[in-house]
Amino acid sequence: MRRGSACVVVDVEWDAGAAPPEGTWHPGPLPVPLPNGTEAAAEQRLSYFEARVGRSLFGEPGRPGRWWCRPGQDAGDGAAADGAELLRAPASAGLDGHGLVIVHVSLPDADPHGALTALARDPGRWAPLLPPGLRVRPGTRRAWTLCHLTGTTGTWPALPGLSATGWETRDQWLWRLASATPPRDFPPDPEDRTLFAGRVRFSADWQALVLRDGAAFLGTSPDPGGTDTFHATAEALVHSLYLDVFLLGRFQDAAVRTLAEDLTHRRAGSATDLRRLEGRLIALRAALWSTHLTRHGKADELLGRHQEQHRVPALLAALGEGLTEAARYVEAGQSRRVSLSLGLLSAVGLPFGLVFAAGALWDDAGAASVLVCTLVSLLVTVLMFALLPPLRALFTRPSRALAPGPSRRPFTRRSGPLSARTPRAPRTGGS
Repeated sequence: MRRGSACVVVDVEWDAGAAPPEGTWHPGPLPVPLPNGTEAAAEQRLSYFEARVGRSLFGEPGRPGRWWCRPGQDAGDGAAADGAELLRAPASAGLDGHGLVIVHVSLPDADPHGALTALARDPGRWAPLLPPGLRVRPGTRRAWTLCHLTGTTGTWPALPGLSATGWETRDQWLWRLASATPPRDFPPDPEDRTLFAGRVRFSADWQALVLRDGAAFLGTSPDPGGTDTFHATAEALVHSLYLDVFLLGRFQDAAVRTLAEDLTHRRAGSATDLRRLEGRLIALRAALWSTHLTRHGKADELLGRHQEQHRVPALLAALGEGLTEAARYVEAGQSRRVSLSLGLLSAVGLPFGLVFAAGALWDDAGAASVLVCTLVSLLVTVLMFALLPPLRALFTRPSRALAPGPSRRPFTRRSGPLSARTPRAPRTGGS
């Protein structure tokens, strides 16, 4: 191995008002050195993204949403922590208190995939790194990993446990690094070519594989070493631009699933809740959703592979369908209530109007005349409702017609092709 590094991404929770301490944590993303002697700082990286997406990844002037530090500590399992970042989810995403911690690590030469697996399986090891007011999100099973590896020859030896698959050795390393799962825990089916559906080919020098719980970039040409070579540039891109792409994808996945869960548990008869959810979906699309991130197509391709692994486009489409169904239900209920109100008003107002009009012609207005007309109107109204079944139905079934209705979940399996609790993607690559 010539170069080996990774980014370990863990979900965290922010307390209200919590902020990293100044002096230790600095606003902006971790500056990544470039071969030309400059750094991939926020200004350079913002130029790659649409402005609205950049605000979600880096915050706004005077209101940072991202911080970095140099922890200067051993990451364990032979890896070294080179830098760390904190990223707070944008308010428009509807992810209150949600954020990410990203730890940039150097992998050991002896066993890079083993060290990566250990880092992915123990997200709690990064808890001491977090400032006060932040904690690893409860229930976090594992970390998401992004890995970059190159070799001195461009060829890779067969891996124990994967040589029997018949895959090319390059594919064995791609799957092993992207899944961060040893074959003994999840032996892949060599006939299942969908395991490599997330492959992205950059050039003859390198390619990537995106799985559900991680992504790996592998050099396929010799790496001579040094800081002014192509592979040095590729490593900087992985730790800056391509990392940002995957961070955006993780926020997209979390925001869409949170909104789907809220839609599942709302009352379908509440127009106020419906308007709130529709507003959240519009804000989510404006802040996070985009099919065009940069003018460089590979970044968009990587994001597309990440979305496919998590089935985000299908869930987003089902969200729209669920909101449309809920809107139809609410509008139908409002129309029924208006129609019934008008029907009751007409049924009661007609006899009163006719009787009082006749009384005005036959007799002078007075208290006695008003009393007689009122009694006659009430009698006629009672007779109408007693003799006419359609009018009787207005009183015998008003609760079902006028009430908002029982709690309905317009986004469940019974009422739509996809539920809010969409099954997780298959354990592609064992992740």
